[in-house]
Amino acid sequence: MEFVQNVSHELRTPLTIIQAKQELLLQEPNEKIIDKSEDIVLTLNETKRLSKLVKDLLILSRADNNKTGLQKENVNIDDYIKEIVAPYSEIAEMEKKEVILNLEYKMDVNIDTNKIYQLMIILLDNAIKYTEENDKIEIKTYSKDNKCIIEVKDTGIGISDEGLKRIFERFYREDRARNRETGGTGLGLSIANVIVSEHGGTIKASHNNPKGTIFTIRLPG
Repeated sequence: MEFVQNVSHELRTPLTIIQAKQELLLQEPNEKIIDKSEDIVLTLNETKRLSKLVKDLLILSRADNNKTGLQKENVNIDDYIKEIVAPYSEIAEMEKKEVILNLEYKMDVNIDTNKIYQLMIILLDNAIKYTEENDKIEIKTYSKDNKCIIEVKDTGIGISDEGLKRIFERFYREDRARNRETGGTGLGLSIANVIVSEHGGTIKASHNNPKGTIFTIRLPG
């Protein structure tokens, strides 16, 4: 019931905004597009947000029904992560943030590349959103206890102790207002958790002292 209520709330807000802006446009049919560009942009942004929400919900629904399926292949995880991170390094540089690669696993891992790509994008996107100028984002890989360890570590705003306990819950958001500003749905880390679980691994979040967050993924080696 709580999940349904959360979904309803998340759908209702953008739908209300879209409806209100469209009604305003209809009330002034002779206005030029340029004069209403802010309303149009807001409507488009909320539409994109709705589209992402529906996509995320479909992913979780398939996972709940064990219908996701994996198409695994052996991939050099260091090379693959380097490829995924490259465009994010450029984005970070433009925002005066630093991305550091410390890739030391040096072996193949049997993974679904599309799913691991999605996983890394979720974590990198979060790291970019919640860091400021001069902050650092480090991606590490290494072997421990016959597992492939992937860490995404940042020096950003961090997560509260309560947040660390709930961060992978669906629709949990540490700061709802900030998430809305950055376009978050509160489902990204739930999807990350599903992807890792499908691979027989684990993911956890912890504090990065003195500030920031560490996401640690353990995958079968």
